Amino acid sequence: MDPGQPNAAALVVSSSPPVREDAERWCAALGAEAVLADDVVQARRSWREARLVIVGADVARSVAGAGLSRRDHVVVVHEGHDEQEAWPAAVALGAVAVVSVREERAALAALTAALDGRGEGAVVSVLGAVGGSGTSTFAGCLAGRAVHRGHRSLLADLDPLGGGLDLLLGAEHAEGVRWQGLGGADGTLSAGSLSKVLPTAEGMAVLTWDRDHPVARPSQVGGIVSAAVRGFDLVVADLPRRPDEHVEDVLGRSVLTVLLVPEETRALAAARATLAWLETTAGSVAVLGVARPGGIESGLLARALERPVVGRLRRDRSMRTAVEVGRGPLRARRTARTADAVLDLLGLEAVAA
Repeated sequence: MDPGQPNAAALVVSSSPPVREDAERWCAALGAEAVLADDVVQARRSWREARLVIVGADVARSVAGAGLSRRDHVVVVHEGHDEQEAWPAAVALGAVAVVSVREERAALAALTAALDGRGEGAVVSVLGAVGGSGTSTFAGCLAGRAVHRGHRSLLADLDPLGGGLDLLLGAEHAEGVRWQGLGGADGTLSAGSLSKVLPTAEGMAVLTWDRDHPVARPSQVGGIVSAAVRGFDLVVADLPRRPDEHVEDVLGRSVLTVLLVPEETRALAAARATLAWLETTAGSVAVLGVARPGGIESGLLARALERPVVGRLRRDRSMRTAVEVGRGPLRARRTARTADAVLDLLGLEAVAA
């Protein structure tokens, strides 16, 4: 490929065969096309346009002294014996990382962050104080309303025994990878790769479970969530009420955790226990009341939980029918209004077309 090719995903500047070969292989693993340049003269034409620049230690000093414009996402790669020589040039280039050809995991992590570099989206966790609170329905509506506002949204199902959010959305036949298909993924998974392989419904990406295979949550949930927040503006996590390390990891990453509390005595007691747990794992927590005929009024709910109730989900008679026939929860106006209020709380306003 011509080094002058514009909009190159990755520019590799080195005359060292090990550096060039490994850099090409790393870029291919991340779905990025590499442009090769032997020296500064060849590199100059693609320096500004490339999303990522990999500079070999063999040419780092000459590149640093060539008067090229300062830029983000520069990674310096050395062969192990020349690390000390690489550092001064790396500092001059403003490199985000200095890695060895032997440190493949570290190199892939640095390249992934640079290639995905859109900044991080927001993670919002949704869970219920008791079963039947409507958490999956609200999570689906929240993710869908974000799409309606022009944001890239991912709905992530963290409950392997919940039946699958694709059924809720009428997307059980949509093609794409489920959690089980990501079992071998780790922290080097790229956001671009993730967004391409997931099924979609109502404009949102959906990460859920394959009901035809044994339940096996991937060991690297954290790496998959890390890729998700680089590739989407909003990640809505539908969490089970069973605490485990993966659930707590997602809660720790969340900018907001939404706890749905039905307006009834048992749910109130469960909510108090749940909030005590969330205080040790989550950051900001918002309480949504779920209306029940003859139940506790929202003011009493707020006083009992010693927290403000930021919204109230009222019963929508058309919801159950819509979900059962595969139309999903997005057409429930009352739920949509409450979801919009949460998006306002997050500052996710509508994006101009």
